[in-house]
Amino acid sequence: MSNTNKSISLLFDEGTFVETGAYITVGNDDSKKSGATCGYGAINGALVFAFAQDFSVEKGALGRAQAEKICALYDMALKNGAPVIGVFSSAGVRVKEGSAVLGAYGKLLAKINAASGVIPQIAVVDEVCSGLSATAASMFDIVIADSASKFYITPPGVAKVNGVSEAGSAAYAFENGNIDIVCEGKEDSLAKARDIVSVLPQNSAQGYAYAEADDDACRVTAELENAKDVREAAAIIADNGHYTELKADFAPNALTAIASLGQITVGICGLGGALGAPEAKKISSFISFCDNFSMPVITVLDSCGADHESGDEILPGEFAKLASAYAGANCPKITYILGKAYGAAFTLVGSKALGADMVYAAPKAEISVLSPEASVQFMFADEIKAADDSAAKRAELLKKWKSEEALPEKAAANGSIDDVVAYAETRARIISAVEMLFAKISGNPAKKHSKLPF
Repeated sequence: MSNTNKSISLLFDEGTFVETGAYITVGNDDSKKSGATCGYGAINGALVFAFAQDFSVEKGALGRAQAEKICALYDMALKNGAPVIGVFSSAGVRVKEGSAVLGAYGKLLAKINAASGVIPQIAVVDEVCSGLSATAASMFDIVIADSASKFYITPPGVAKVNGVSEAGSAAYAFENGNIDIVCEGKEDSLAKARDIVSVLPQNSAQGYAYAEADDDACRVTAELENAKDVREAAAIIADNGHYTELKADFAPNALTAIASLGQITVGICGLGGALGAPEAKKISSFISFCDNFSMPVITVLDSCGADHESGDEILPGEFAKLASAYAGANCPKITYILGKAYGAAFTLVGSKALGADMVYAAPKAEISVLSPEASVQFMFADEIKAADDSAAKRAELLKKWKSEEALPEKAAANGSIDDVVAYAETRARIISAVEMLFAKISGNPAKKHSKLPF
């Protein structure tokens, strides 16, 4: 069994795959294979299209015939509103075809772009994915790779000369956020692609997607009070304590994950630490993906605010993207403040001001324009300086600030949050909000005009 046939057999439900373009060859030479298998079938009963490059045929090099074959597959997928899974295994292009192959690659990239935001696209990196193939795979919604695979634009030898010893490896691409999930072996990679495509909407018009889960929507979540971080909190809230994290090695202060809540597929964004440019970039991109397919975004926040110590010059631009992502997303948006929510983190990460539909806070949450320590220093510097015991005075003022000014009830009183929710009731309240917001995904209701008063 060839590599491509093995990939296809592992990907689809048994006996459902139908190959398309099977007789397409390079030019008129029947002996020259296109280097890719294309077709459609069922994954857990739902229609999915797929292509798999064959590394055994000229190292999977893409030529005009292969590009045209994959483009035709995309045309069918778009007409039917069904996802595409691409198994990338290519060391480059068929150089002997000359400039024509570059145009073919351009057409393929344009087709992938046309499908982006319309149907889910999942890339599986097998063996080698280099050059323009890596560019194409990076345009997909989710990139999954075998840990032994290679993923790069710049040849690893060149990068290593420049001091990047891990360049070209899946681990290095994962660390830099270019790969979403790393698996051990091809079988695990394809199984993960099956799992993910099964819980995503088929297309942008479908609305909510559902995943089977044997978990009570009203399950008590009192353990949230002792959750050590946003990842543990997300697991407590999610169905069966399970979520699939994306880009785990990149900007680890931020969590981006796919989960189900009350059997509804959602995206979970978490911020558990300082908000820097990498965290903003990671969350912004994920919100864009969720919004494309009307997946509710659940934000879990426990952040001391902006990362002012990094000296990162791109911080303003990435913060602007984050604000735009939240403000521009029309999908249901629900925020849960688990712990701290200081300054820019409170405003930028799922605030009502930026369009969150519902914002809840834990009873012990702290909401403040600056950290309590910075607030006390800013407001009472002279008073602290004049005190006989400045340390004791600072401690007294800090305790008072936290108990009076940083209370979640204070934010609720001015409308910045909707409610302070008991830990035990949090999961049920969030699921209730997700269900309540179902109608939102259909847009504004049709209307001619208001009723004329009598």
